[in-house]
Parts: sequence; C-alpha cells; structure tokens
Amino acid sequence: MKPTLIMTRPERQGTVFVQRLQDQWPGDIHVIQAPLLDILPIDVQLPDVAGLIFTSVNGVAQAKRLGARPEMPAFCVGQKTSDAAATAGFSPRTGPGNAKGLMTKIARERPNGPLAHIRGEHARGAIAQTLTAAGVPCHDVVAYMQTPRQLSDTAATALAGKFPVVLPLFSPRTGTILSEQGPFTAPVHIAAISRAALPDLAAAQAEIAAQPDEDAMIDATIACLQVVTQDAG
Repeated sequence: MKPTLIMTRPERQGTVFVQRLQDQWPGDIHVIQAPLLDILPIDVQLPDVAGLIFTSVNGVAQAKRLGARPEMPAFCVGQKTSDAAATAGFSPRTGPGNAKGLMTKIARERPNGPLAHIRGEHARGAIAQTLTAAGVPCHDVVAYMQTPRQLSDTAATALAGKFPVVLPLFSPRTGTILSEQGPFTAPVHIAAISRAALPDLAAAQAEIAAQPDEDAMIDATIACLQVVTQDAG
C-alpha cells in the first residue's frame, strides 16, 4: 500500500513541495491536498522605506501587490524566500533560514533608512519591534490574513482510519489548526519545521527539521515515509 501524505500548505506551495519530495523519494505516495490556511490580502498603505523584510514567500507576493518599488533591497529569511523576492524584482539579501539569524544580519549591516516587515497577522519573533529597539527603525506591515480551514473530507477520512498518515507541518499556526481538529484515530507521523509547529496530538513519530527550510522539511518527511513503509513491510 502506498503511504498517505496530507499536504496542509496552501495548494500552490504544497504542489511544489510534493514535486520536490517525489523527486527524492523512490516509491509512490498517495497525496491528499488539504490546505489548512487561506491567504487573504489586506489593503494597507506601504510606508516610505529604504528596504523590506520578508519571512515568507507570501510576504513577497503581498509587497508586490501593494506596489513596493522594484529593485528595493529585501532582507529574506532564507533561500526560498530570497528566490521569490528576486523573481518579483526585488534585490534580495539572503538570511540563514530563521528570524533570529535574519535580525542579526540586518543589525550588523545597518541599512541606510527604515525598513518594513511585510507579514501575515500571525507571526513570531516581533521582528519590527526588536530591530527598532536595536536602533534599526522598522515598520510592522500586516498585509494578509491567515484564515483557518477545515480538513478536506478526504483528509478527515484518512485521519479517522487505521492506516498511518504522514503530515508535514510548516508553521506553528498550522500545527495549532490541526490540533483543534483532532484527535485522530490514524497513527500520525509528523514532520515539523520547528518544535513550535508540533501539534498537541499523540503522534506515532515526530521529526523536527534540522533547519527551518524546505530542504530540511523534505529530509524530515522522508524520515517519516521510511518508518511508515518499514512498518507496512
């Protein structure tokens, strides 16, 4: 039997992740697309700044929607966000993959002028406040909502069954939404981008990504798939 994987990311990002995963996993996977968040834009006015901060690809898309100037310097949390910023026409500076390291990089470089952190309504790290307190003026721009969704019927049926399910979780917010829809009878094997993203659920396996990025999440998800297929054998 093919292992079942429930993809909880927004569909476009989830599809890209699954494609990369299948390039590295030799077997078949039964994939259920079940996004737990809708990204809904908020109409806000961008302040006059010298640069932007992006901690997700969603922030990049919203900055472009709001008319941020092309070629503006953009401090990006990691490589995937940096690639999205470059594609959108910004001039990215790539961080180490986490908010704390990104803030250290920004404070060290001391940009010439204020910055704006383009983010969703649910975010961690208080980046704008922390940088401003450190002497780097930064505006906090909430440009989109992350609205929770119910699991799809197909995903709910799989989680109500008896066969193992692999669940990659990419944010604490997603982990919380999943917890609120449990408990589940199926053995769940969780690949979490951070310890904070682990849901409050009993899990047959919990793998924490070595780094908070997509490459490490693929490794963590493969570790779950390996256990599931070994148990099935």
